[in-house]
Amino acid sequence: MGLGAMRCVVGALFCSLFFGVVDVCAQTDLYVRGAGRLIPLAVQTLCIEGEEGGPEECVPSTIAKDLDVSGFFELLSSKSFIEGNTRCRSEATVYSDWSVLGVEGVVKGHVRGERGRLQVQLFLHDVQKQVVVLAKQYEGSWDQLQDMGHRFANEVVRHYTGLPGVFGTKLAFSSRVGRFKELFVMGIDGTGVKQLTNDRGLALSPAWNPEGDKIIFTSYRNRVPDLFLYDLKTQRSKQLTRTKDLEIGAHFLNSEQIVFSVAEGADSDIVVMNLDGTGLRRLTPKNRAIDVSPVPSADGSKIAFCSNRGGSPQIYVMNRDGSNPRRISFGASSYCTSPAWSPDGSKIAFVCRADRGFNIFVSDADGSNPVQLTSFGDNEDPEFSPDGRYLSFATTQFGGRFSLAIMQVDGTSIKKVSDGRGGDFEPSWSPMPGG
Repeated sequence: MGLGAMRCVVGALFCSLFFGVVDVCAQTDLYVRGAGRLIPLAVQTLCIEGEEGGPEECVPSTIAKDLDVSGFFELLSSKSFIEGNTRCRSEATVYSDWSVLGVEGVVKGHVRGERGRLQVQLFLHDVQKQVVVLAKQYEGSWDQLQDMGHRFANEVVRHYTGLPGVFGTKLAFSSRVGRFKELFVMGIDGTGVKQLTNDRGLALSPAWNPEGDKIIFTSYRNRVPDLFLYDLKTQRSKQLTRTKDLEIGAHFLNSEQIVFSVAEGADSDIVVMNLDGTGLRRLTPKNRAIDVSPVPSADGSKIAFCSNRGGSPQIYVMNRDGSNPRRISFGASSYCTSPAWSPDGSKIAFVCRADRGFNIFVSDADGSNPVQLTSFGDNEDPEFSPDGRYLSFATTQFGGRFSLAIMQVDGTSIKKVSDGRGGDFEPSWSPMPGG
């Protein structure tokens, strides 16, 4: 198998190691000045009532980090605050102290805690109108503080944009540990990194189930690529396939069916199978072409995939039963791969070789109106967020090794979300919690 074919099948095998976990409760000073209209906000330290000494800074730190990643806001550094933390001595907000700094919104709040149980009240103040425009109360334990921050950040995004944020979702990804590649998961802001597998092999191509509690992936733990299912509740992996063929790149069609590619000799085909191993059915013909990277649309009616049936790897779309395959990548590039559907099925993101590297494109689902989103370094493995407003991807834009980043679907507001010390790849975006 040639280099191009191998890349289309399994992607490049990257050098990687992700360590240096971010402390989710670390105080973060953010002040981002960028082109375009960013909404200037300030996130103030919470005041405390009752018990003290807990990780209450987790909430403002999480909110500030989330709002920065969203790409809609600029966050004022806490060093610039005129109005300090009053430790709850006064409920008054001096709006003139914020308006002189050019701030439009201020997030404030307080924590009441007794015997390990918390009540957190959070407020968004409109500085120009001098009123509270958003107020929420959350109750729980200390270990739920980060979730409270995510939930309020989503409400702030909703207030300013009309749609809630996607904070509280996670990214599953592959990263190298020593000579091996293992599966990891983290928050989309880069916090809470957790290693899931210890296969001492290659763990590749993670994809979430619709419920968000399981991840399917390809593992070389037995020296032959088989499909495994990781259960986040039990923290155990279950082997799904046991053949001598190469079984890679699985995605869920629904809660009970998966679609993936099977390579037998010079032929690689798209197949569908039930999770229990029954009902295996071939969707693409045995034509000595390499058909890989199948990704179903959200409604399961169509499947995008990569194929070299026309001579070079390109993006195709077919009906769920394998009928009516048609090419949808028609740019100048002779190499396109890694398709990803938008949640509403109207767009497809993919990677093409262009501008002396690999770059991310987005087109309408029929291939019309293609737009190149990146142009610097290598950019691979795009994945839409559950709300369709963002793309996660692996990139070398921030250095020689791959790290994970998030950008808005128009290619703006690129935010690095992993350290990429050894290289991080193949991000897969989880569904919204409870969605």
